[in-house]
Amino acid sequence: MSLTQAAMGESVLVVRVSADGSIRRRLQDLGITTGAELTPLSFAEGNMIVRVHDARIAVNDELARTITVTKRPAFAL
Repeated sequence: MSLTQAAMGESVLVVRVSADGSIRRRLQDLGITTGAELTPLSFAEGNMIVRVHDARIAVNDELARTITVTKRPAFAL
């Protein structure tokens, strides 16, 4: 599923980033890479706020659709 389909407040893992060139590098600089944990915090007016590590980052809808995520697996203790 794309990042736009993730539930608000639910942690997800990045599976793939389909953006190209400088946009992909910028996302990598911000910590949005394969395996990174993201938490969507809010969505308004075409922008999504996500938590990446200890930062909050705004991602527009078009860019969020290039980020493929999966639900974070729940591990039994």
